[in-house]
Amino acid sequence: MRILYFIFSLVVCFGVSAQEPIHYELDLTNIQHHELGITITFQQLDQDNLTLQMPNASPGRYALHNFAKNVYEEAAYDQNGKEIKLRRLTPYSWEVPVQDGYVRFRYTIFGNHADGTYMGVDARKLHLNMPATFVYGKELKNREIQLSIPGMPDGWSVATQLQMLTDSSFSAPDYYYFYDSPVMVGEIDWRRWEVAGQTIEIAMMHEGTPEELDNYTEWVKKIVAEQKRIYGSLPDFDFGRYTFLIAYNPWAVGDGMEHRNSTICTSSGSLKENEHDLIGTVAHEFFHAWNIERIRPQSLEPFDFANANMSEALWFGEGFTSYFDDLTLVRTGIITPEGYVNGLIGGLNYVLNSPARAFRSPMEMSHQATFVDAGTANDATNYSNNFVSYYSYGAVIGLGLDLTLRRDFNKTLDDYMQRMWERFGKPEQPYTMQDLQQELADYTNSEFAEEFFTSQIYGSELPDFEQLFADFGIKLSLKNPNSAYFANPKLSREGVVQSTVLRGTAFYDAGIEKGDQIISVDGREVTNTADLNRTINTLQVGQTYTIEYIQLGEIKTGNFTARQDPRITLSFLPEEQLKKRVIKRRAEWLRINN
Repeated sequence: MRILYFIFSLVVCFGVSAQEPIHYELDLTNIQHHELGITITFQQLDQDNLTLQMPNASPGRYALHNFAKNVYEEAAYDQNGKEIKLRRLTPYSWEVPVQDGYVRFRYTIFGNHADGTYMGVDARKLHLNMPATFVYGKELKNREIQLSIPGMPDGWSVATQLQMLTDSSFSAPDYYYFYDSPVMVGEIDWRRWEVAGQTIEIAMMHEGTPEELDNYTEWVKKIVAEQKRIYGSLPDFDFGRYTFLIAYNPWAVGDGMEHRNSTICTSSGSLKENEHDLIGTVAHEFFHAWNIERIRPQSLEPFDFANANMSEALWFGEGFTSYFDDLTLVRTGIITPEGYVNGLIGGLNYVLNSPARAFRSPMEMSHQATFVDAGTANDATNYSNNFVSYYSYGAVIGLGLDLTLRRDFNKTLDDYMQRMWERFGKPEQPYTMQDLQQELADYTNSEFAEEFFTSQIYGSELPDFEQLFADFGIKLSLKNPNSAYFANPKLSREGVVQSTVLRGTAFYDAGIEKGDQIISVDGREVTNTADLNRTINTLQVGQTYTIEYIQLGEIKTGNFTARQDPRITLSFLPEEQLKKRVIKRRAEWLRINN
């Protein structure tokens, strides 16, 4: 994610500046111990005291992260090198007196978590997500920023969406752009190509071969081309360049994070063993170059680096992106149509059968992002019963909407996204929920848009997927017909329930909770998961049974009526079983034989 501002500001800020840039310089002396030294020089200050602050939030994330926990050895100096006394204002900020318009602030930061949010430095790399790394001058958000990385080992290079001044120095128009611009430094393999007059580049740190990277690059080229086709055009990337910052090696942690003109994708896996798993993240994050980076909800503007933004539209920004990532892969031939359909099963079962839809709509699920998007807590939550990820929920809604548009209107979700791009993305005009609904109404009709948003976005209904899939040559059926629903609870060797008990399951109806010890089901002794599964297979849907268990030291007896397991499976039907119009409809959706 990013802060909304116009390209005009880039031109102005990179021209002649009225004030001296804020300058950051890195000290790599102790990176083998995961410590990075950072010196910030502020000049031409006109205040008596400068407030310095460490961010708590990072573009692309929705939770708070307390990055200041890894900052230490703070010190401030005047222009003559004399130390100035710092005053700690909060756990995240300091105050320093300004002398002759000048402050130099130095600190050490520890980082050993190379992913899409945090920072990791060692003898092999600098992996810098900017909010996790850099303190900022609170009153100076609109000043130009310059970053210098002296003393890099031979063979190292720098990958970033920042403007390059030299091989080791870079610039951003302001803090907003700076914090949205991750930096990767080390031995990097590069691949570049041109698309519509702009440069697309891969900067990869990996342990694989050039041939593996060449093959992967061909996949990425296909993804770029297909997603460009969906929207009709590429964004106008600042400086005419988009960079995939990719780290696939044992010193990285799996993640993906979008930015205005780049994305960072990380994994401890390798191209040789995990290329199909890894490419899905690339497809997801590049789709964000349009959806969320430029087609952007008003509720995320302006992005607050000190606090968490709350948005009601993540089902669209993240969820619809999740729908299109695998769809991109099947359309480009990276995965098969059968593989794509099989991949839909898990997400459908998660969303369709979650008890959480009784509590919150997709819009309300989006509101929970602050607590679930890499947020941490010591106390337990009941999210298994009251939260569905807006990624999965939105992907299922996007799937249903696309199939409905294609069947009932001879239209597509591709074209709806392109309309959003033309109206809101290109001019970078933030949208509201009302805008999303109105655009759908203009594309279809008011009645359909009203019903869709009322029932599926403000409410928790979902379409009739069995009929929808049938109209596209896919059979939806029960995965376990005539089987009671326990939702695969896990028991220890002593019969203790290890997993959260879901509403609507036999254990829940019988009053059982996580941590309880099962004694018997229907009079049959149960001491482990295998025992339980054998017993489940003997139960008859519709009949009532007894469970004996120990809860908080007391022996209890509970009853449940066996309900049909609602989980589904999908089958990709052969063409000889389908009518021509169904074959055509499915082929156009998945771009089969195109």
